[in-house]
Amino acid sequence: MPEIPRRLLLANGEKYVSDIEKKSHGRASELPRLYPEARDHVKWELSTALERCAELPAKKRFADELVLCLRLHPDMIAKSYDPAGIFGAVRELENIGSRSYRLPTKNVAPTKRTKKMLEDRIEEVTGRMVFVRSDDQGFRRLLALLDRPERELDAIFKTDIQRIERFDLLSGDEQLQAFDSWPNWSEGRVELILHPTWHTEAEQMNFLQQLFRDPEQRARKARFAQYANGPTFISCHVTRGTLHEIVGANPLRTVHPLVFGGLEDLRGAPAFPAPPPPAGTTRSTIKVGIFDGGIDPSHIHLRGHCEQDDSLSIKTPPHAGAMAHGIAVAGAVLYGPLNGYDTKVPLPVPAVSVVSVRVLPTSDPKDVDLYECIDVIEAAVPARPDVKFWNVSFGPRGPITDDTISRFSYALDLLAVAHKVGFAVAVGNDGEAGADLARIQTPSDLANGLGVGAYTERKGKIVHAPYSCRGPGRECAKLKPDLVAFGGCDQTPIHLLSAVPGQKVMAHGTSFASPPVAAVGGRTQGGFDRGTALLARALLVHTARHPTGDPDDFFGHGIVQASPEDILRCGEKEVTILFQGELLATKHVKLPIMLPPGLVNDGKLKLAWTVAALPPVTASHPADYTTLCIEDTFYPDSNVFTFSPKKENKEKPRDLHLMNDAAEIASLLGAGWRQSGLPVSESGNTYRSQHESEQRRLNYKWEPIVRRSLSKLSANLHEPFLVLHAIPRHGAMGRLDYAAVVTISAPKFTGDLYNAVLTRFAALQPIRVRAEAELRVQI
Repeated sequence: MPEIPRRLLLANGEKYVSDIEKKSHGRASELPRLYPEARDHVKWELSTALERCAELPAKKRFADELVLCLRLHPDMIAKSYDPAGIFGAVRELENIGSRSYRLPTKNVAPTKRTKKMLEDRIEEVTGRMVFVRSDDQGFRRLLALLDRPERELDAIFKTDIQRIERFDLLSGDEQLQAFDSWPNWSEGRVELILHPTWHTEAEQMNFLQQLFRDPEQRARKARFAQYANGPTFISCHVTRGTLHEIVGANPLRTVHPLVFGGLEDLRGAPAFPAPPPPAGTTRSTIKVGIFDGGIDPSHIHLRGHCEQDDSLSIKTPPHAGAMAHGIAVAGAVLYGPLNGYDTKVPLPVPAVSVVSVRVLPTSDPKDVDLYECIDVIEAAVPARPDVKFWNVSFGPRGPITDDTISRFSYALDLLAVAHKVGFAVAVGNDGEAGADLARIQTPSDLANGLGVGAYTERKGKIVHAPYSCRGPGRECAKLKPDLVAFGGCDQTPIHLLSAVPGQKVMAHGTSFASPPVAAVGGRTQGGFDRGTALLARALLVHTARHPTGDPDDFFGHGIVQASPEDILRCGEKEVTILFQGELLATKHVKLPIMLPPGLVNDGKLKLAWTVAALPPVTASHPADYTTLCIEDTFYPDSNVFTFSPKKENKEKPRDLHLMNDAAEIASLLGAGWRQSGLPVSESGNTYRSQHESEQRRLNYKWEPIVRRSLSKLSANLHEPFLVLHAIPRHGAMGRLDYAAVVTISAPKFTGDLYNAVLTRFAALQPIRVRAEAELRVQI
């Protein structure tokens, strides 16, 4: 049989996108208390909190600034329940952030939901905490307002008071909860996060130093990082004793360890002859950046294909162990795993080149301060606009915590949005360190990049590499890792370039799984016209293959494709359309699923879509980290609508076809029934957590990238479409970039689906893949 051609993806889908009006019909949650009871409850809570603040030592609070915790009832977890009416009524009060909190279900005001939880023996419930900043007089103004007659108060204000469960101070346990995973921690570098404040960096530093009784125990080697309208991040070295001295300090939001476990030392790994270097004399113009321990550009396998930007690198002397790691990472970007290559045959000419920016070692090898590395990264990304994809294969040890955003993750997310770049970040190697330490590590929890885990092979089967950290991620980036790649294991190691020319070493780790993902991301972004890092990220997720078919906490969306050849072309009997654009906050747009009506009449069709966004982020709201998200809704048949009776009519709504049920529809409309504004919707696959404790949390609504699929009988599809809705929070009103990838598969269709779509939708065009001559220059 003749070979079936593999066609290129179709671009310009955005030319068929249109605005659409869609009304939301939200239902208010049950209020846990009547206003008189809620008023008395809040007065007592707030008065008690102010008394506790007055009892604080002067060194544990600012005299002119106070932060209290307004804890909403657990039924009020959505951002829309934030007490805007209270802030409007008392202008001195400011909302400076939020996070989640947990408490026993039996200790909250009973509602239908919490009663049901108790019946189901769910002993702990999650609520939303809002940090409120003011001076003492501002909070007393709120108390005075609560003393006013109910009839004089605004309805929104009263409803906000009814939603409050507690009004108190952040507890020491909440400030130090990250140390629960480190019971034996005694001394080291930590990251302190202070609430947004009116005070200068110098004033905050002086406040911090005054907390410690013994001058010799004061925070050493402190480094500050402040971001506009956000918290203050501080990296410093403290002991367990000095840590407890700052517990209860009012400006302190949280503390967590910055334990750097070091880079894998490859100098003692088993070594074998490496394949000869490439024989070609050209290098790729597609550049992938690595932040690591540096490289030797004269290395025979790197020469001509790698540069080290010393002008941007850290100004410390290179370290042999760190450089060995950097060379292995650079080799993994250029060649992927060396497993399977003939040691007598030259390696293929790399499809990308590498830009190395050395960030390790830091100034003191005995006290590694990763803030030095982050400073370098924040300067390098904007200075190298020619690099659109970066790899990060290091970070602090320890699992992420739901209620804290580290500076490392926040910095990468800000860079991704500001400079439209992609990041591939290793998730960490503590998967076998115990249940409390196996969760993914900073900065792989970033929302605007790819957290990469590792798989390996055992007895010919693909399995999750046991050492590879697992999900879930945090709210707004919960499905982590995003992707996995081969990272080897002790039984089936990954083969890597050695720092010794002509040799390769055998090792394993997520550090070496993420570089090939960065390479494929860079090749996908740079390989065709109008490619972007965001679209490349969507394509990598869309084409990933999961061993069992369903996304999970071990493989994420699945195994990344090894080559853009498998990403940029349509498979047999399928067509893939690309959409790129911007969405305004609150707006809805319609993306047609480009299936010509009447083309496929038999069998099932599979529809798959991936939507990726590049939302702004805010470190002040860990549980609401992304300020915009895209909600996707699928409509399979443009002729099927819901018809609803009048309120007094107890009949159930009906889904009817405009043409097939025309007579019945006319009768119902004559009787006062109403037709829905949009056709009947349907959901694709939804993400389900493996962990019971996570099932009570928000259900992936705010993910920056979603991948969905479903199968439908062709007879039940007529001009199907997606509606994308940009949902804002924290007052965000701008735009956000999005990329969508839609694949239509018709396994039993005997015609030419690809050409039929091209004929029907003339504005679509196959992507223009850049020719080899465009992508290569002489070394």
